[in-house]
Amino acid sequence: MLPIVRGDLEPSSTDETTSEPSAPRRSGRVRLLRRVIAYPLVIVAAVVVIRWLHIVESRVFYMPSRAAFQTPLGYEDVSIPTPDGLTLHGWFIPPAGAKPGSGPWPTILHCHGNAGNVDSHIDFSSFLTDHGFAVLIFDYRGYGRSSLASGLSRDLLLIDARAALDYLLTRPDVDRERIAAFGVSLGAVFALRLAADRPEVKAICAVSAFSSWSAVAGDHLPVVGPLLIPSGLNPADSARELGAKPLLIVHGDRDEIVNVRHAGIIEEAARSGGAVVARFVIPGGDHNGILQTEEEQRPIAEFFAAALRVNRR
Repeated sequence: MLPIVRGDLEPSSTDETTSEPSAPRRSGRVRLLRRVIAYPLVIVAAVVVIRWLHIVESRVFYMPSRAAFQTPLGYEDVSIPTPDGLTLHGWFIPPAGAKPGSGPWPTILHCHGNAGNVDSHIDFSSFLTDHGFAVLIFDYRGYGRSSLASGLSRDLLLIDARAALDYLLTRPDVDRERIAAFGVSLGAVFALRLAADRPEVKAICAVSAFSSWSAVAGDHLPVVGPLLIPSGLNPADSARELGAKPLLIVHGDRDEIVNVRHAGIIEEAARSGGAVVARFVIPGGDHNGILQTEEEQRPIAEFFAAALRVNRR
């Protein structure tokens, strides 16, 4: 007689209530335990990475200056409260030759670029006062005379830009129906978002703007750059959401910081959303040396005059 060999089809005489779990059951429990442990670790790791990326942005990307400066004659120092309890400093500049109380005036909100403060950026927009516009330029938190900040991020600076617009709407000498945004470099991130979100902003001029954070990071640090900066609040996305608002894109074709190709990307995005777009490329223009001549300034003044129905001087 052949011996009986127990196999999978024959029940074991061992009591199931006291037997050890089978190998498949043990491996299944091990896999489940690993998942239970791994998922929270993945979440924690993701939070740490995201937090680290925001720290990199805060510590490396922004270059505020708190160097002392004087307020030019005819400029009004203004204080702008933010919803999170800070105070921003800005300059409100009436149109050249305007008499006090002669408003309300069409007004340009200038969101300035990265490094420096209002004193180092006002030349980009002060010429507009010679064409019948008032100008408000302000410093983000941590810049110039504005409140110090423990950290900087694009979301926080957008809060500041919104606060500046809200402040303009409180002034009786500002024509609420004729407000436009003017964003230079980093400032175009916030000017475009304001124009996309707020109906009070009737037109937008973006100067030397980048199309996305990852794209401009990749221009300077290929492969690694886009991995070091969080996504979100991209100018091209905001341009796509402008609706039918008029947009002027200004860029120098020798821009060494933001390649002129970004102007085309923003233009295409804005047109796809229905915006009325014009592009002005300055031959030989670099990043910080443009808008210094009347020839370069004139298209911007004409654009705002047409968009806000202003008789230029």
